[in-house]
Amino acid sequence: MDSPSTHSRRAVLTAGIAVAGGSLLASSPDAAAATPGPDGRRAETQPSGGRYVDPYGPEVAEAERRRASSGRVRRLHVEAQKARIDIGSRTVDTWVYGDRLPGEEVRITAGDTLSMTFRNNLPQSTTLHWHGLSLRNDMDGVPDVTQRPIRPGDSFHYRFRVTHPGTYWFHPHVGVQQDHGLYAPLIVDDPKEPLEYDHEWVVVLDDWLDGVDGSDPDAVLNELNHGRGSMHGNSGSDEGHAHDGGGHGEAAGHGNHGTGHGSSPDHATSSSHSSSSSHSNGNSKHRDHSGHSSGSSSSSQGTGVPGWVPPAFPDVDLDRFVPHVNGPGELGLDLANKSLHEVGLGNLPLHGMSATAAASAAAMGAAAREEAGQEARASRGARRDGGPGHGRNGPSRLLKSGTRSDVLRSMPGSVNYPYHLINGRTRTDPEGFRARPGDRIRIRFINAGGDTAYRVALGGHRMTVTHTDGYPVEHARAEQLLIGMAERYDVLVTAGSGVFPLVAVADGKGKDKTALAVLRTGNGPTPEPSVHPKELEGPLMTADRLRADESVRGRSGKPDRVLTMKLVGNMERFNWSFNGLPYTPSQRYAIEQGERVRLVFRNRTAMWHPVHLHGHSFTLPDGGPRKDTTVMRPGQRLAVDFDADNPGLWMLHCHNIYHSESGMMTVLGYRRK
Repeated sequence: MDSPSTHSRRAVLTAGIAVAGGSLLASSPDAAAATPGPDGRRAETQPSGGRYVDPYGPEVAEAERRRASSGRVRRLHVEAQKARIDIGSRTVDTWVYGDRLPGEEVRITAGDTLSMTFRNNLPQSTTLHWHGLSLRNDMDGVPDVTQRPIRPGDSFHYRFRVTHPGTYWFHPHVGVQQDHGLYAPLIVDDPKEPLEYDHEWVVVLDDWLDGVDGSDPDAVLNELNHGRGSMHGNSGSDEGHAHDGGGHGEAAGHGNHGTGHGSSPDHATSSSHSSSSSHSNGNSKHRDHSGHSSGSSSSSQGTGVPGWVPPAFPDVDLDRFVPHVNGPGELGLDLANKSLHEVGLGNLPLHGMSATAAASAAAMGAAAREEAGQEARASRGARRDGGPGHGRNGPSRLLKSGTRSDVLRSMPGSVNYPYHLINGRTRTDPEGFRARPGDRIRIRFINAGGDTAYRVALGGHRMTVTHTDGYPVEHARAEQLLIGMAERYDVLVTAGSGVFPLVAVADGKGKDKTALAVLRTGNGPTPEPSVHPKELEGPLMTADRLRADESVRGRSGKPDRVLTMKLVGNMERFNWSFNGLPYTPSQRYAIEQGERVRLVFRNRTAMWHPVHLHGHSFTLPDGGPRKDTTVMRPGQRLAVDFDADNPGLWMLHCHNIYHSESGMMTVLGYRRK
């Protein structure tokens, strides 16, 4: 492990001031008005006020202590960096984890502790989010909610217990960085694995435009949302910006960024009435034509000021590098907790800001902020007109407005990607996986795409679906499978004899928009890039047709709390949100430890949305599967239940990254008791 850089006393004191973003973000205004609900019970018309659990608070530490532990620690070092990557048909300049696409698979056994030193070598601040894991809140990787973004050249230490086996992945939670190529599989092995199979094949799906003819995801976002940029990310390099965070604050598309008090969404309804690698037993994969492996498998049987110093843990000798700043009330945190708003810093981004810069920004006053707002509005108008500041270096990547998916009952997305990848390869030079006839193969599908749902089939085979989003389901046969962004599915297949195409169709985006990989159990030519197996014309398996395995089935009964989330917005203005309120990190929908919570989604838009909840899994109705991401079609109403058993501040958002970064995100907060 590389030694973390030392910090000066002044830097740590600055961190003490800036940490108010962590402490104050756990608070909220006075309690909201309440009205009588069903059966005469009180039904809040918006989340109640009060203090919320701090991601670095004792409740989170206690929840981590209670998690089962094997005592083993899996130590890793990962770097995010620029790289020139061969994707098969061409080479592109992009951002990756390590030196490959997808990033190298991380494999760990349930019950182990993951201890990762993460270094940011990118020109922007970033974080790591561990998608689908129920982990301690301060390790969730959400900027200005659970940690300060990791600035260029800095490192952060992620450490947490991993308790549930399954197929997961990790990616940034800053801007549209995921669409640059920053993602990698995270496989959690079951020490008591009930399935029997000979090989594993991890299959990561992705839509690709970064580095192609001058295209990049940030330019696409600006073209879609008329120059507003990211809600909590970087719209460009950190270098040379007015503040160190890069792309935050009002100029980034929202005000109130980093404010300490939780804003109560006015339209909320809260009712209290109730990769690229394989893991096998001997055979390894190879890439067709190339003669070299496309990747390798990696297998292995505290708190702190977020974003400034890595948390110190007993088995890692970091204490000698970092002063003790973790205790409550130390380094002026109480002062910051009381006085930050009084000195005019409540509406300013706090991460990466020195005390001098913060005081200078506060001195600008309301008039200067209004002037900046007028300038930003003028700039957005110019971008809408295609004038200076349009921000697009390459061709337009927007789908035509009449494009439609019958499966999703809407436009399939907004972005016309030039390539679609399986494990970082285009269909003209696909990855190959070798096995023997009769072998049982567990395929773990991960959709790491930014804007594309895929229909997936393996030619000449029927798949048996065994898991979705890490949790087992009653086994179901499928010819083709719909996988929305961020969803994961595990399937079993018994390999036939020959050469078989694994095809992922970018649903609704055009007949030639496909990705390809190849299963080889014998000799034969590689399938043509345009191959279309007959299984893609068969019955389509979707999550609502699956049933949870009895071991993970949700309990019946009335919920203790109901939160209604109306998905609103339109394609023209690209103004996506929940309940009509664009995201700010201070939003809080209140829940309490031990509650059974029902989320009622109502999609009032003409677009489909894959909705993802952090830190928890929910159950679909009528015995449906347990998931963390669900597809919402236009006009659909869906009620899902989850147990509030993981205290902290947890994001709920659309996992179309262009929707989330245009406003469709919010935060569920555990109230302190």
